[in-house]
Amino acid sequence: MTFPDEAIKHKATPADHAGSVLCRLLVAHPEVVDIEILGQAEISDGIITYSLGVMLPGGRELLVDVADFS
Repeated sequence: MTFPDEAIKHKATPADHAGSVLCRLLVAHPEVVDIEILGQAEISDGIITYSLGVMLPGGRELLVDVADFS
């Protein structure tokens, strides 16, 4: 018996980190032009920070830091 590729793909879901989750949310926003990952650091056991540059219309840029406490 064979299974469609889609059925196999949904069995395993990779663990996301805070940086990737935030990027996916921001990319879906209509005013976000681009996102640049500026840095990543482990500040303590299991705590990882991500710095993102979020480009907006008109050349504006937001600098966002997010931490993942896993």
